[in-house]
Amino acid sequence: MAAKTADSDGGSMTPSEPSDGDDRSDRDSDYESDDEEESPKASRRHSEKLNIQWTGYARRTPVILFCPEAILAKKAPKKTVGERYHMTYKFGSSECKIVRNIFNYHGFHEVHPNSSDFNLIWTGGHLKPFTLRSLTEFQKVNHFPRSYEITRKDRLFKNIQRMQQIKGVKHFDFIPQSYILPSEYQDFCAAFLREKGLWIVKPVASSRGRGVFLCNHPDQVPLDENLIVCKYIANPLLIDGFKFDIRLYVCVTSYDPLCIYLFEEGLTRFATVKYEKSNRHIRNQCMHLTNYSVNKKSDDYVKNDDPDVEDYGNKWSLGAFLRYLRSRGKDTAALMMRIEDVVIKTIVSAEVPVATACKMFMPFRGNCFELYGFDILVDDNLKPWVLEVNLSPSLACDSPLDMKIKTNMMCDLFSLSGVVCHDPMMRTLQQSRRNQEVTAKIAARAKSARYRPSSASSLKQRPQSAGSSSGSRPGNPQPRGMAGLNSEEIKILRRLKEEDQRKGGWVRIFPTPDSWDLYSWVFSCFT
Repeated sequence: MAAKTADSDGGSMTPSEPSDGDDRSDRDSDYESDDEEESPKASRRHSEKLNIQWTGYARRTPVILFCPEAILAKKAPKKTVGERYHMTYKFGSSECKIVRNIFNYHGFHEVHPNSSDFNLIWTGGHLKPFTLRSLTEFQKVNHFPRSYEITRKDRLFKNIQRMQQIKGVKHFDFIPQSYILPSEYQDFCAAFLREKGLWIVKPVASSRGRGVFLCNHPDQVPLDENLIVCKYIANPLLIDGFKFDIRLYVCVTSYDPLCIYLFEEGLTRFATVKYEKSNRHIRNQCMHLTNYSVNKKSDDYVKNDDPDVEDYGNKWSLGAFLRYLRSRGKDTAALMMRIEDVVIKTIVSAEVPVATACKMFMPFRGNCFELYGFDILVDDNLKPWVLEVNLSPSLACDSPLDMKIKTNMMCDLFSLSGVVCHDPMMRTLQQSRRNQEVTAKIAARAKSARYRPSSASSLKQRPQSAGSSSGSRPGNPQPRGMAGLNSEEIKILRRLKEEDQRKGGWVRIFPTPDSWDLYSWVFSCFT
């Protein structure tokens, strides 16, 4: 069969031939066309030009890849794919400049917030349940239902506390001793009498340092607000005498099965006043708080205007911080392993309620993804502490270093999440007989039985992380090397491999080949 004639830009939207051993799942996406195919060699050449990854069974589903290098180098926009599929995005409760720039650069156009014809919605808060239930298979949103289970400070503490009670405090000792007020005020007073010292008071649902203050007596804490009071970590690791914390970017692409990624780069944010342990300066926020939104107002704040100098001013890159520690003989590999461990355990603590909500409200497994901002404090023993987890971490780019890190992170995030190249108008307008056939196929598959898969680390018969595992379906032929897995589990493994190919700077920290050995004892309480 002769190859199709390429479009004027040299690209083709035709997939490659099926690979050996691929087995079609009953619920695979079916965005593909029945048109004649070009040769696999030509298809691969055109896909490289068109920033597309072909995914799914027989590699027939196109996923757009986002290009941070081209944006940062201010090269010509890569609009071909987005424009050809008429791809769109919209904002929910809040807008974001960097998100708009990335999508516009890649040929998407923005639609009205009330429009239902979109490929991706970016929102600062959670969608209403009826909106989630109305999503089609190709549409994506940047929040899972109930992901506030770790982003609200009270819910984070309660979930970690529950794990401490089940598995022991020593395994979940990475958050400071905390009390939720006013309900636990008497317990807080008793703890204060046992361990006098500084405590830090925070609203349960705020960010950017708003409403945060230190106290050294229970009488200083108001009882007419919902607050959480935590034991102040008095021995932080200091650099040149300044306190700092680390902002890490964590992505969850699935809660069922759980799949967690950590971005390779982050931000190290410094206070602007040198740290002192005495109680004389407990009202000085620029000494005790490391939030950028607090310290940028200080006259002592030092801004860095060179993106290639990552260890200057009050905001460093994570890489610069690790290089600094290595230069002083510290074991940064062990530190990063401990940080990854607390990130995984934090998300695992909320896996059951979030996975349950996903089953209730998400019509398709790939509708949601999540970007968390973890704030980590490292003490002088190189022990990481989770200060808080942000639902919608700030994407403001107030410096060239911000722009470099966040552009790379966001482009790789959208590539990782797998935005399918699909005309959103096909959601409502059946423009051809072929479109009607595709819709009928998707509807037929949606009616088929949905099997709960084992976790993505089921390579060693790992039990279900948030429920019981399902057996193999009789009559389904299995690809070589996947005996014993049902079609849904095969589909999950294929998606995981495809994510791995387009992850960019994201590093998968769960599941890994060692997941079962390291965390089976954690998941045993869910089965």
